[in-house]
Amino acid sequence: MFSPKKIFIIILLFSQLISAQKIIRGVVQDEETQEPIIGVNILLIGSETGTVTDIKGSFELAIPEDKSPAIRLSHIGYNTAEVIIDSSFSGILFLTPAVIKGQEIEVVGVKSKTEMDVASAVDMLDIAEIEIQGARDLGSALRRVSSVKMDYSTSGKQTISIRGSNATDVAVFLDGVRLNDANTGVADLSTIDLNSLEQIQVIKGGNSSLFGSGAIGGVVNMESKTAEKNSVYLNTGVGQTYNDDMDLSLGATTVFGPAGLGGRYTAKARAFGGRTITTSLFANAFGGIDLSSGRLDLRWYQLNKNLQFPSGSVDSGDSLSIISMNYRGSILGTSGWKLLAGLKDWSLNQNFFSSLNEYLSDHSQNVHISKLMNWRDFEGTVQYEAEYQTFNGDKSYFNINGDPTVYHIADMKRNTDALAFVTRWSADADHPKIDFINWELSYRMDQVETFQNEFYEFPILSTENQNIIYDVPESRELTHVSSKRLGIHIEGRGQKSWYSIFANQGNNQRLPTLADLFRFTNTETDSLIDTLLTREYLNTTELNIQLRVSNPETELPIDEVSIGLDMFMNGYTSKIAYRAFEGAPAIPFNEPIAEIRGLEATAGVRMLENKFLLSSSATFLDISSPIAFPNKPEYRIVFTGELNFDWLVISLDHVNEGEQYYIIPGIGEGIRKPRENANLNLTMRKNFLGLNWSLSYTWRNLLSKDELNWTLEESLRQGFNYFEKYREIVNLRIEL
Repeated sequence: MFSPKKIFIIILLFSQLISAQKIIRGVVQDEETQEPIIGVNILLIGSETGTVTDIKGSFELAIPEDKSPAIRLSHIGYNTAEVIIDSSFSGILFLTPAVIKGQEIEVVGVKSKTEMDVASAVDMLDIAEIEIQGARDLGSALRRVSSVKMDYSTSGKQTISIRGSNATDVAVFLDGVRLNDANTGVADLSTIDLNSLEQIQVIKGGNSSLFGSGAIGGVVNMESKTAEKNSVYLNTGVGQTYNDDMDLSLGATTVFGPAGLGGRYTAKARAFGGRTITTSLFANAFGGIDLSSGRLDLRWYQLNKNLQFPSGSVDSGDSLSIISMNYRGSILGTSGWKLLAGLKDWSLNQNFFSSLNEYLSDHSQNVHISKLMNWRDFEGTVQYEAEYQTFNGDKSYFNINGDPTVYHIADMKRNTDALAFVTRWSADADHPKIDFINWELSYRMDQVETFQNEFYEFPILSTENQNIIYDVPESRELTHVSSKRLGIHIEGRGQKSWYSIFANQGNNQRLPTLADLFRFTNTETDSLIDTLLTREYLNTTELNIQLRVSNPETELPIDEVSIGLDMFMNGYTSKIAYRAFEGAPAIPFNEPIAEIRGLEATAGVRMLENKFLLSSSATFLDISSPIAFPNKPEYRIVFTGELNFDWLVISLDHVNEGEQYYIIPGIGEGIRKPRENANLNLTMRKNFLGLNWSLSYTWRNLLSKDELNWTLEESLRQGFNYFEKYREIVNLRIEL
């Protein structure tokens, strides 16, 4: 028991402690919107004492009597401020928004889709950083991203897999327009000019409500450059190993007042093992204007690509055209609006050098409208989408004499109307090291209307000059597809640290694409197909932990240490997979049960005032069905080192991949052994004669010199092609 004397002593000591400190309380607000700012770092100048603002922008800080009452306030997106607390202190402090290049203007309440959706693992790639690594295409640019595997065909096609998924499961967007074609359901990343991009977002996981129910394997979201200044530039690259490896890109932008215009033209040629040459011609034009209410951007993008053999014959020709309009800002005095309208036209003419020729075309129109809303501790996004897609397929079969035997014509349409919402409730954690605790929920409902109209013509069976025609009865199917996800996200910071923890669980559905239906109904391997091709179902679970520590107290000159861990599990029912056949497109089928479990770990260190970077990522996969998910390594480890002196950048990356099961038409199936490779790049930058010069020399695939003389079959069995083979490249960029 405490005696009265002890109680008196405790009260006396406590009163002395209180008298030796001054407690200040206040609120930090945005100077323009008067809204409270969460997570502002508040540091007592000249000490290590500090705190952060809570969900209401409030803070409390004890200042010793012997310290000057001066504090420093800092927050990403705001100018740092220093304030002296004196008799004029009213309890309210203001921060002014900072103009950050490449970021959206938050004063009109606009956020990206990634920020509005339920928390997911996201990698953000800035094109300026990619360029100094010597990358010339998206495949090279995405090489370092954890959990990502790029696949390349001998024709130069580049497709992406995320966390063991198939390329058909990954949705790819350019300025809000989906690029996955109706032919294969896959987006060919070689159809995108890296010179035209400003930023790339790789969203992992399969339950994005705002990017569409079909994105069950992840999302690649690309944003094009805008005109920010008056400039003219030239970018050219020449391969030192292959004579036909060339790049040339020309562009210009101009700004007058709040408006800007620009355009560029790019030509690329690639020789694939001395067997084929792919030529790609890119053109795009763009314009934008800053309005008092927001930002309006208009873009046009055009690609023409063909594959040519040494004989001069053209095996396939690709054509892609995209027009998009994007508005972000306020409407009728309310902020947080995003409007998007897009048109896409794609066509492909290909010859399988067998008994089959195809001409395919895909036309789509899409409209997205979303609104960000806030009410007390709730933040939400409501999004409406409408997409209208038309797919035309014309297949011609020939006999051994080259005479046509069957014509198969398909005219298919799919109309999709979707409504999605994401809501998050921010709980007051009442703790100085927790910025927020968000309970997040998303739901999406798609109404899909599919029309199929097909007929077959048999010229070899013609009678009295009349071909026999079988007209398949037209079908119409109305289907509803839904997805939902529930998650919790905790984020906070200390004086030198930042952390993020989120977990989510959800389910999704995906319908067969129009091309899936086209291929399924006319396959010649009737004994192998199922009686019905149905939708697939996906259940996902994910736990993600991220931690960054700035200026840790060590003897080494370390600026920042970061670590991350992500555990995920994807369970599929009626998984839509593909059987590969020689001389014909792959045939879709349903795998009854399939599962992918995985672990992703990352670590990074920045040193010497951010001049030296070391990072590593490792992804380990446990795949239940290699038939449904072929060509996926059991592990992938990437190590990266970069030394940046501004005028000279030296970067190295090393990739190690584990065993993988493969299926190759005409070659067979088997197990590829573990393999590794590395890239080295030197980039020198200099301002000379009023121009910005950048010269890069890149050594690609340093560990693949022995594969230069492999035959085509050896390369296919080992999984190597043009992109994995050793080559040296010189690249020059000049900008005014």
